[in-house]
Formats: sequence, C-alpha cells, structure tokens
Amino acid sequence: MAAAVALHLPFFLHFFFVVSKNFLKYSPLCFGEFQTFCNSSPIFMASSSSSPHERSIVSAKQYDVFISHRGPDVKQTIAKQLYELFKARECRAFLDRPEIEAGDSITSAIDNAICSSRVQIAIFSKGYAESSWCLDELVLMLQQTDALFIPVFYNVQPWELRHIDDKKKMKKKKKSQYAAAFSDYRMKGRNLDKLDEWKKALASAADISGYELSLQQEDLCEKIVSRVVQVVQEKEKSIPLHVAKYPIGLGEVVQDFERCCSKTVGIVGIFGLGGSGKTTLAKELFNKRRSGYHTSCFISDVRESHARGELHSLQSQLFKALFDEDRKFMNIDEGLGKLKDRLGRARLLHFLIVFDDIDHQHQLDALLPEGVLGSGSLVIITTRDKNVIRTADFLYKMMKMEKNHAKNLFCSHAFRRRDPPTAYDKLVESFVEFCGGLPLSLSVLGAHVYAKDDYYWELELEKVKKIQPNDIMQRLKISFDGLDREEKQIFIDIACLFNKKNEVYDLKGKAITIWKASGWSAEHAVQTLQDKCLLELVDYIRYQRPFENYKQYFEMHDHLRDLGRQMADDLGPPRLWRPDILRSMGAKGFKEILAETKGRCFHSFYDSSLQIEITYFTAETDLLWLETRGSLLFEKLKSIPSWIPLQKLQCLSIEGVGELWSTFQQQLQNKTQASFELRKLWIRKSSSLQKLPTEMFIHLEELYINSCLEETNATSFVQSVKQLSNLRSLVLESGSFSGSLDSINLDFSTSNRMDSLKIIQLYSIQKISKLVISGEMCPRLQSLEVQHMHTLEEIELKQLERLNTLEVSKCWQLESISGLSSVAGLRVLRVYSCGRLKSWLNLAHLCLLEQIKIYECPKVQSVEGVEELRGLKSLMIEMPDDGYASVHNYVCGLTFRSLRKSNLVANVSNETIEGAKLTEQ
Repeated sequence: MAAAVALHLPFFLHFFFVVSKNFLKYSPLCFGEFQTFCNSSPIFMASSSSSPHERSIVSAKQYDVFISHRGPDVKQTIAKQLYELFKARECRAFLDRPEIEAGDSITSAIDNAICSSRVQIAIFSKGYAESSWCLDELVLMLQQTDALFIPVFYNVQPWELRHIDDKKKMKKKKKSQYAAAFSDYRMKGRNLDKLDEWKKALASAADISGYELSLQQEDLCEKIVSRVVQVVQEKEKSIPLHVAKYPIGLGEVVQDFERCCSKTVGIVGIFGLGGSGKTTLAKELFNKRRSGYHTSCFISDVRESHARGELHSLQSQLFKALFDEDRKFMNIDEGLGKLKDRLGRARLLHFLIVFDDIDHQHQLDALLPEGVLGSGSLVIITTRDKNVIRTADFLYKMMKMEKNHAKNLFCSHAFRRRDPPTAYDKLVESFVEFCGGLPLSLSVLGAHVYAKDDYYWELELEKVKKIQPNDIMQRLKISFDGLDREEKQIFIDIACLFNKKNEVYDLKGKAITIWKASGWSAEHAVQTLQDKCLLELVDYIRYQRPFENYKQYFEMHDHLRDLGRQMADDLGPPRLWRPDILRSMGAKGFKEILAETKGRCFHSFYDSSLQIEITYFTAETDLLWLETRGSLLFEKLKSIPSWIPLQKLQCLSIEGVGELWSTFQQQLQNKTQASFELRKLWIRKSSSLQKLPTEMFIHLEELYINSCLEETNATSFVQSVKQLSNLRSLVLESGSFSGSLDSINLDFSTSNRMDSLKIIQLYSIQKISKLVISGEMCPRLQSLEVQHMHTLEEIELKQLERLNTLEVSKCWQLESISGLSSVAGLRVLRVYSCGRLKSWLNLAHLCLLEQIKIYECPKVQSVEGVEELRGLKSLMIEMPDDGYASVHNYVCGLTFRSLRKSNLVANVSNETIEGAKLTEQ
C-alpha cells in the first residue's frame, strides 16, 4: 500500500495543484491563507520538507514589483488593475498564482519575490490586517532597506494603521477593522508573539507617503505605475555590470590606468590583443565612475553589430540611455543627425559612454559625432586596432598578466581556488607559461582541465601545443581576418620564419628588404600589425658592436604564432618552417636544396660538403637572402660558386671571400639586366677589396665592411661609395687603409651628392688622420659615430643641418672637432675618452640639444653656452680638478626647463649641483 501511494504521489500532487489553483480562483480566502492549508496537509508537508532543490530554484527568480494584498478585498479590482498595467509596461510584477509554478515552494516563492523586488506595494484594504500572511509580508517588506516601499490606502485612512490600541483615539473616531482584527487575534489566542511586531510595521507604513484611493479614484493606478516604472528603470541603470567570474589582478590594472590617465580626459582608448582583458577593464571603470556623471551608457560588441548591419540599432540604444527617449532610427544617417542635435544641445551635461570592441573608424563616426560632447564627459573605447583611436586624448595598452596573477587565474578556473594542489605544481607552471599571460587562454585552458586527473592534464598540455582550442583561435582570428592579403602574408612570414630574437642576424631589417622585393608595402604592413596588437617591435640592447644598437626584432605572442602557422596551410605560397622538414633539408647540400625548394623558407644549417654555415631565404624559386659564416669555402673555391643564383638576391652577408665580384660579373653578362637588385651587403674578412663595382649595385641601401680595407685606397674607396645614390647606411669596422699616414683623409665633402645617406659609423679604422663630412654632399645625414679611431686627429663638420646625433669616443689622438656650431639640429652630443681633445666651441647655437655627455677628456677646460640650452634633459660632465671653477660657473645658477636633477651628473661638490635651478617642463 505504501509503495502504491509513493508510486502515484507525483500524479496526485500535480492533480491537487491543478485543483488548488481553481480553488484559489473562486475561493474568498487570501492567497497566503491557502499556504496555511497546504502546510497543514501531510502530503504537502512531506513534499516541502523533502524538496530543498525546488526551493533553491525558486530563490533564483527576480521581480521588479511585489504587490501585497488581501485577495477577497482587491484581487479583482485595484490589485488586478495594477498587475495588468505593470505587465503592459514590461515590469515583472508578483501578484500570486501566475508567478508560482508547479512544484515551487509557496513560502519560498513569496519570500524570494519580496527580497528580490526593487519596489514593494502594500494595498491596505479593510480586511488586510485579518490575514496573518499579509502582515508577515509587510514585516519582511519593511526590512528590505534597498527597495522602495509604497503604501496604497484603499478605502482606509492611515490613522487606522497607526492607532490600533490607542483607546483615547478610538473614542474620538470610529473603531477600525484593523483594531478589530487585532482584538480577534487576542481573543482567539492566535499569533500573540507577532502582534507587537505587526503593530510596529503597520505604524511605520502609515508614516510613509503613499496614495489614498477609493472606489472612485482607481484612475490613479496609472500614476502609481508610472512612478514605479521610473524607479525600476533608475535602479536598473545603477546595477553594476558583471565584470568577470574571477577578477584577479584587476585592481592593479585599474590603479595603473588611473595613475596614467587623468579623470578629466575626454576620450580614452584601450587597445590590446583579443582576450587581453580590454572589456573587463572597461566594465570595471564604468562601474567605478558612472556615479560621477549625469547619465551613462555601455554599448557592447560594436564590431558584431556592425557586421550584422545594426549600427542604427546601437544609435537607438545610445539615444535611449542618454536621453530616456525611445527612438527607432531607420538608418545610420538619421541616427547620427539626431544624436548630433541632442548632444550639441546638452553640452552642459556630463556623460560616461563606453564603446566596446570597435574595429573601424566608420563605427566610431556613426556613434560619436565629432565635437559635440562637453568638457566634463568621458568616452572609453576598446579596440584591437590602435589606428582607430589615434585621435583619442589618452591611449592605454593592455599588457600581459603578471605571472603570479596568471597562475591564480588559471587555478581559479582549474581548481576553483587560487593555488594548486602540490601534485599539480609543475603542470600548472607549464600551462601558465604556455598561455603567455593572456587572460583568455588562462580561462579557457583552466576550464578545460577542471575536475580532470593529472594524466588528462598531461595529454591536454601536449595537445594544445600542437592544436589550440577553437574558442581561443576564433577570438584571435578576428584581427587576422581584418588584414588585407599582403598584411596576411607578412603576418604568416613572421609567424613561420621571423618570430625570433637573433643577436647575429638583423631579421627585421632583412625581412623588410625581402618583402619589398616581393612587391609588398612592408613598412606599412608592419605598422598595421603593430596597431592591431598582432606584433611588437623590440629594440636590441647595445651589444659588443655599437652599430647593433639600431637593430630591432619581431616579437609575437605564441598563440598568434600558432595561428599564423595554421593559416600558412590555407594561404599560399607554402612556408617551409617545420623542424622535421628543415632537418631533412639540412642533410642535403646547398646546391641540391636550391634546386628542390618550392616555397618560402628561412633556414640555417651547416653544409658539410662546403664546410660552411649557411643562412638563406628563398621565395618560391628565387634566392633573396644569403648569409655565410666560415672561410673554408672561399679558401678552396676563391669566389662565390657560379651555381648560386644572384640575380634576385636582396641581402648578401659573406665572409672570407677571395675574389668577390667575379661571379656577379659572370652572371650579369649572361642576363639582359644591367645591375643586380642587391639592397644590403655585408662583407667580412675579404683579402682583396680594392674598390666597389658600384655600377652593379645601384640599388644598394646598406653597406657594412669589416676587416677588408688593407689593400684599399681611401680616396678611391670614398669615390666608389659616393656612386651609391640610394645608400642609407655606411658602416666601416676594423681595418686600415693603404698609404702613408699623413696623406689619408676620409673626405665626404666633394663630388657626388649622397642624398639618401642617413647613418655613418666608423669603428677601429686606422691610418685616417682627418675626417671631413659636408652637408652639401650628405644633406640628410642624421647620425655620425666615430669610435676607436686611434690615428684620427681632426674632425671637420660642414653645414650638417640635419645631424641629430654625434658620438665621438676613444679617439686618443683627436685634437679638435671643428664646425660644431653649424650643426643646428643636433640633439645628442656624446664625447668621451679623447685624451688630447683641447678646443671646444660654444654650444649656445645648438639650441635643440637634449643630451650632453662629456667625460674622460682631461684637456677640455671649459664648456660654454650651456645656459642657453632650454630644452636640455640630460647633462653628464666630468672635469679635472683644475676645471672645477669653470664647471661651477656654468652649472650654478642655471635654470633648465626639462632637466631632472637625477640626470645631472658632475664630479663637483653637491652645493654646485644644488645651485642649479632644475624645473620640470
């Protein structure tokens, strides 16, 4: 029997619920009183006590308005009217039966509706106090301090609630039904422990401003509803946006942002790689700052809305948020006109607006008319493309997460706590390192391994190193899809071939040369990749050779690198980058490799047959870059092998050649072209380099010669270099020109103009007594470095108006630098370790100087004109003891607008330093 009852219990409960709903419909009982009946039923008591799950489901519901009422009095009149009006205005109102589903706990449903509602209405009718459930609801409503309570006195006066037991008042007034209800409770001994609490609640409600309605005043319902809707909308606006499930490290990012960005700035751009936390930061800033503005609006997913052709819908959303008016714009031009008009007339109001995920200027132009916001408004824009926000007042770049924060975020998703179990320490470190500080990857991969054992973790780690999860790749691919074909090809080239730091090869410079040879706009494409946060250019630190200070290398996040390598298979030509392929190629000879290579390949290997290390780049079948290290090849063959194709070569770095030019001349004779396309030439340790056959290298842009000048005449060498009209950089290192010491000048002041030359660097070049450089011959020269020139006695500078950097060091015989006053554009001057340097010109004419370094020049007694250098930012001087007075005279009492005290260095007393008036610009 018991089993049969248990079997049919769910059916019976459903049947009883249906019956009970109809019972409620026609019964004069209050809705709350039906709960009393349910609680007294053994079936419902058992069901309620055994279903905590249903209670938790009910507690998740949310309501805007709770209507407390006595059913027999007002259910079919004012309560129903209010409910229907709220429903028509899209306000979620709780009345009774329509909001409770089968299986829900009635008590929990009522309590949740009260606690979750933003506005609570109590309709005080004649019989309200006769319902203990209504009185309990009233007590709970008044406990919700964050909700608006509105009393509605329906054919009842407030004093009836206020003076229930006041006999003196009751003598003057007719006894109310509220006092009668409380007398009945006492007479029957019901709810005696709650009477005082109920009386206080009724008295409190009577003291709150509300509405008094009679049967003839039900038209006031519209007024009540309008007020409630307004309150609900205002409260909805103040609800903070959900920021992140685990906002780890967000506080530090916000602090860094606010430290960098003034609160008065107008337009702020936040840019970074997809998944780097731009939207998270924007939401946090929006929540934190919105209270300081008249109104605020957060527009999400602008890029996706634009793709769906719904920008005009975003304009309507913005208009509604800012001006509380519903406008359905039919097209972008209509919306832009209305926004421009209203914003222009509201310049005194302060708005906070966030546009999230903008990827095109057209989107911003459609949503933010130019020049219409007042000075107190703030606009925050998030984007993957820095170029979209170049006109912003402040730009903030999202950086990768700090390692400890990255670990905490990953563990929060993987373990639901910040720190891993000891057994998972190494696996966690491996995953965190693989994610590279990208919050998207940390969250996705952490969720992937949640509640999995360590064996699964190891398998997943190996898998993601080969194939990353699709939800990461698709987010990153958004920026890639926004590139044009050339930019995609260059992105893939970097991902497959050039995404590495190399202290020997200038990969960035050579790669750009190679891309130009392919007919691509290399510099523009690289800048676009930087703007879209797909690439970073990182400066090399200064290594052993000073000229390497100018190098940069590409740096790309590992996830972007993997994306590029995946896309390489979809967009031709093929890239040969996989280690297994390169190893098999390295087992062959270079001649065989050149004959078989079909694709773009950058590879370094040791050719055992030639006994030489070779680095090369091929595009399809063309050899574009060749670099060799080791001299055994040319000791045997004496020249470049004729089977190496040189016609399309862009970069050549070669070492130990005996006869460098014969192969070039031979291949030139066999072709119809008049010259080669070589752009960069590096020559090391050539035994014979008497002159450059410049007629073959008219396109040459960069020339580096190391240890090759022993049989070269300085005059003829300079004359041949001057024929290179496209040369931009000349670097000579470690060598001695032929001839007697007294007769050799390195003179760049006569004959052909070198209009493209910007850099001259001379290191350890001997048998040069005088260096002459003229702006008439080198009009665009920007940087001159002269180091370790032990025989150099004089430097003469003539009209070098564009020279901005001059560095002279460790030239022990140098006595003078003449013409310095004519270098009007000089910004950086570094002179040190020149023991015989005596004379020094007045620096007053060098008004653009920002940095001065003078030390280890013991015969320099004075430096004049420093007081005229108003833009000076760094001053480092070192004087001998007998030069102290001179130093004191020109440092003490000076005022520098930009010079920081930390950048002022001298070997003089502290009082001399303190005598200078240092101010910040």
